[in-house]
Amino acid sequence: MGGNIGELGSRTYESLADDEPLDPEEPPKRPTGNLIMHSMAMLGREFCYAVEAAYVTPVLLSVGLPKSLYSMVWLLSPILGFLLQPVVGSASDHCRARWGRRRPYILTLVIMMLLGMTLYLNGDAVVAALIADPRRRLIWAITITMIGVVLFDFAADFIDGPIKAYLFDVCSHEDKERGLHYHALFTGFGGTLGYLLGAIDWAHLELGRVLGTEFQTRKAMTMKSLLRELVNMPPHYRCLCISHLFGWTAFLSNMLFFTDFMGQIVYHGDPYAAHNSTEFLIYERGVEVGCWGLCINSMFSSLYSYFQKSLVSYIGLKGLYFMGYLLFGLGTGFIGLFPNVYSTLALCTSFGVMSSTLYTVPFNLIAKYHREEQEEKRQQAPGGSLDGSERGQGLDCAVLTCMVQLAQILVGGGLGFLVNKAGSVIVVITASVVATIGCCFVALFVRYVD
Repeated sequence: MGGNIGELGSRTYESLADDEPLDPEEPPKRPTGNLIMHSMAMLGREFCYAVEAAYVTPVLLSVGLPKSLYSMVWLLSPILGFLLQPVVGSASDHCRARWGRRRPYILTLVIMMLLGMTLYLNGDAVVAALIADPRRRLIWAITITMIGVVLFDFAADFIDGPIKAYLFDVCSHEDKERGLHYHALFTGFGGTLGYLLGAIDWAHLELGRVLGTEFQTRKAMTMKSLLRELVNMPPHYRCLCISHLFGWTAFLSNMLFFTDFMGQIVYHGDPYAAHNSTEFLIYERGVEVGCWGLCINSMFSSLYSYFQKSLVSYIGLKGLYFMGYLLFGLGTGFIGLFPNVYSTLALCTSFGVMSSTLYTVPFNLIAKYHREEQEEKRQQAPGGSLDGSERGQGLDCAVLTCMVQLAQILVGGGLGFLVNKAGSVIVVITASVVATIGCCFVALFVRYVD
């Protein structure tokens, strides 16, 4: 035993790219620089996600997609993700590629994200250049834009699981907690940069005129055994997934439609008006100010993430989880009741608290659940060694991330109907109600580990 420990201590770990520790003992402490470099993946992902959240709904409306259908675009990619994410998560647990278990999946999804973003931001301009007939041009513009949205959204949602599992693979328990805080910190930075792009009035800048605007294999896991694994998930994992579903349903209800809410409800603009009309220009101004609100959300998310580690020592993970849902529910409720520009921008800070909470606390609990299970196995196994039958972290991260897709399915399938009947104000009211329900759930049913 002493020889093994000495060998582990003498091994040099140069980067976080050592995908899988070769020793079942706790991995060595990772340098802060390695954890920051790993978090850059979250910065890039959230930057692209912010651009999508700010622009996709206005872009879809501007290319002519009927209002009664635009929320349905959000249904296609989450359905695919919900069905496939656990399969890919399980496959990555058993992957033996030369690049490691997670990196092949991360690289593939990054390429898909870039392709999807290219299509939905530029599809309208490309179609306009190639097709002269107005009717055909409208159909193809909507089709290409929708394909881009679905492809990007699918990849952006999917990539979170492999990134988190990669972190869990190579880090000690303390470094997992530190890494998740860096994830939230740089997620906020990425979102800030992405929303900042949408908040700038590029049409009045020389650069904007030049570039144009947006308004142009171990044992193979079979499906049967996978479903059995999901059904037989321990109750505390299942409760955590349900709480994550409440959180993301509330968060997406607000975030996916927020810029449209600002343009129509707060600024009283009209996305269907002629593009040179006063009503459409007012709507565009509302979208720009909405981007500033989302930028405030991301900046506050980073700031809150920085102080999370200090807060957790006073109020614990339960307090952090409860407070995130509560503040978001109150913030969106007040925005719905008093849709004023300045109060809305101020209350966008509550979005940042929720964002940081969703990206850290549930995954922190997953890491603690795994650590608890590993400790129990060490105590039960002769010599304190693991038998390799512990739950796959990739699968558990994937199942947790699946709740994001399921939330998007619920939002896309139900909220579009409500918006069509009651107007865009319903999005913040729905977010507030669901967050309040989630607040009660995380307090009563989620299991917390010291």
